[in-house]
This record gives sequence, C-alpha cells and structure tokens, in this order.
Amino acid sequence: MLTPTDSVKDRLASYYHWNDLQGLEQAIHIYQEISNKIDLKQVKSWSEKEGQNDKYHIFLDRIKKLSKQKF
Repeated sequence: MLTPTDSVKDRLASYYHWNDLQGLEQAIHIYQEISNKIDLKQVKSWSEKEGQNDKYHIFLDRIKKLSKQKF
C-alpha cells in the first residue's frame, strides 16, 4: 500500500519524466486534501535524486499559492 507521500511522488514522477501536467495537478490535489500526511522533506529529497529540482519547485510554488502556508 502506498503512503500519502508515496502517492504524491508517484504522480510527480509522471510529471517529471513525461511532462504530464495532469500528474502535477493530481499531486497538488492529493497535497491539498491531506497535507498533514505528506512529508515534503522526503518529496524534496527524492526529487533531487531524480534530478528534478526545477519541477519540484514548480510543485512547491503551486501548493504555496493554494495553501498560503510557509515552507
């Protein structure tokens, strides 16, 4: 079974590797629904290992705008 963090990473993987904007939107939606269960430090670390720092920051900027939280 996937954790909520794994679900976000799965959706971001489709965005990172295939430029699937729907994957980005789904990752954002998952985050909005259960943000308290998502480990953003883990997502950031994984994103860096995947060589996708720029796209991770797009994801982060989008969730910041939507949630108005500080990270």
